[in-house]
Amino acid sequence: MIDAKFHIALPTAFYEDESLNIEATLAHADFCLSQGVESVLLCGSTGEQHCLEVAEKIALIDAIDKHPFVENTQIIFGIADIRLHNALTVAQRIAQSPHIDAVLLGFPPYIRPTQDEALRYASAILTAANKPAIIYNNPVRTGFDANAETLARLCLLPDVIGIKDPGGAPKIAELNTRLAPFKPLYFAGGEIDLPTRIADGYNGLSSIVGNLAPHQTKAWFEALKKDLPEKDELNKEIQPLIHRIFSDSPLPAIKDHITRHEEIPMGVCRSPLGMY
Repeated sequence: MIDAKFHIALPTAFYEDESLNIEATLAHADFCLSQGVESVLLCGSTGEQHCLEVAEKIALIDAIDKHPFVENTQIIFGIADIRLHNALTVAQRIAQSPHIDAVLLGFPPYIRPTQDEALRYASAILTAANKPAIIYNNPVRTGFDANAETLARLCLLPDVIGIKDPGGAPKIAELNTRLAPFKPLYFAGGEIDLPTRIADGYNGLSSIVGNLAPHQTKAWFEALKKDLPEKDELNKEIQPLIHRIFSDSPLPAIKDHITRHEEIPMGVCRSPLGMY
């Protein structure tokens, strides 16, 4: 069961030699969950998903299944790969996981599949994972933009609960028309232009700034959605954090903040990220 409309997209910790640091990764997850957040995403874009080997992803899933998360935690795990075979291997392991509640299903990078190929890719992974799913449309990173028809067809599959970054207001309007009366969740990926995106129809947030200020970011998102008077004051707190993260390479900035403020050794990014 997953119903959280706010989750934090967590970075993956690495040691100085760029090997996987599962302990620190889950320690930061625990910190975020201790701050009033109920859902976290591991192995997404912020988690440097595409630089992780299949064996590393499975090792992380194994650790998640053994980890004593707080009660009612909702864990989302990212699946995306340039090869369907690799994605299916991860999906099949997730299907066996008692602690992973949902998947974030991304399209393959670089190869630019057709709409039909992308639909078949996603359908195969959804069947293998057998978990609630959020479809991640991320054309800036992948080079592929799922059109409204493809996204609508995926949303009609029984396990799909929403879409991350479906597109702008016209595309959301088309999706709503195609899917009525079903109302999927539309997750914004990150905080940039979030007020505008909420006005466009986004009703969920896959947060990046939440890594720095979990409670405040969630409160800001809720205030924006409900047009509460405290939204302006919270905005003053959040905007400097948005600037801090996105004015340069985001992941090194996030990891540096966590290491300094939480005393959790998030380490380096896998190069070339973080090279100076």
